[in-house]
Amino acid sequence: MRTRLVIILLLAGFAGYSIAEPALLGFPFAFAQDKQSEGQKQGIQSPAEKMSIEMASDLQKKQEELAKREELLNGKEAQLRAIEQEIEKKIEEFKRVQQKLEELVKIRDDLDAKNVAVLIEAYSSMPPADAAARLKTMDRGIALKILMSMTPRKSSKILSNFDPATAAQFSEQLAKRQAE
Repeated sequence: MRTRLVIILLLAGFAGYSIAEPALLGFPFAFAQDKQSEGQKQGIQSPAEKMSIEMASDLQKKQEELAKREELLNGKEAQLRAIEQEIEKKIEEFKRVQQKLEELVKIRDDLDAKNVAVLIEAYSSMPPADAAARLKTMDRGIALKILMSMTPRKSSKILSNFDPATAAQFSEQLAKRQAE
């Protein structure tokens, strides 16, 4: 009888029956297992089952938190991309403005150079006494540019018409500018 039971159990395993289901095979010891499975059906869970349910619940909560964090990070990443694009636009705008300013400065410098050239020509053709009187009242920087651009003979005649203190100041500043 015992060998018959083992053979039936083996055949049942091959046929796809679970060994935990001996009632299907018609064996009397299946009643104890039926009572145990009925207890599980009524909601009585083993500690291992409770633990696995709690772990699954915790895992689901963690996944939900991670999904929320990912969504938040994606939103912040999109905001950062938008800010980055704004900054790039402003940089381009500043570059255009800087280029325009550089062009305007160049134009102003060219005009200043032309104006100084005209002034140099005018003061070079004046009598030295008249040129000295006008240069003495003019802005020192412009007066020095004019005197530096003249030939040494013309500028010395003009400097000789200054009073000695003013002539000395102009001479010192001319020497400093020429040293630069």
